[in-house]
Amino acid sequence: MLFLPIANFVGFNTSVPFPSFSSMIPQILCFFVIEDFYHYWMHRLFHWGPLYKAIHKVHHEFTAPSGIATEYAHPLETLVFVFGVMLGPLLFCYCFGNVHVISMFFWITFKLCQSVEAHSGYDIPFSISYFFPLWANSDHHDYHHMAFVNNFASSFIIWDRLFGTDTKYQNYRNKRLHSKKELPEVDLIEAFNLKIKKIIKTIENISKF
Repeated sequence: MLFLPIANFVGFNTSVPFPSFSSMIPQILCFFVIEDFYHYWMHRLFHWGPLYKAIHKVHHEFTAPSGIATEYAHPLETLVFVFGVMLGPLLFCYCFGNVHVISMFFWITFKLCQSVEAHSGYDIPFSISYFFPLWANSDHHDYHHMAFVNNFASSFIIWDRLFGTDTKYQNYRNKRLHSKKELPEVDLIEAFNLKIKKIIKTIENISKF
């Protein structure tokens, strides 16, 4: 009920016709870059001792996250990162004044899908990382939850590479790639059941939070 009044107040375009995909795609790509840069530095800040213990530790209760765990976080952390999602559209609206609410809907949808992929724990066959090497896939973020260090960015690997916060992850990947040990056979049914149990546990923890 309040969305349209707030959108009009901020300056988002709510009129018809809706923007074309050719005009939305460049905006959404810029939103991804702006949000990811913001996310990188805020995420690093949340790993500072006092903030980690008081806030970010909640999100790291899951060392092997599932897709639903992307929203399992302290309320203050959620507010900080939601602001990052809104930062790109707000900057564009302030500078150019041509951000449509439909562009916002697509942006938020794509961002949510990206976040779910990063926390899914699966090497998704149609992941953007197969076509765009700078994209941070689930393996990138899995390491962060496993080791509690490195890989602070959300969507792209470029910031971690640029600021030297992926060195341990690169060593870990190289060891895996050069390992001659054969992977054990996986019981797919059992793996699926374990994943379902983990999701149920996540939902129960969220309901208790």
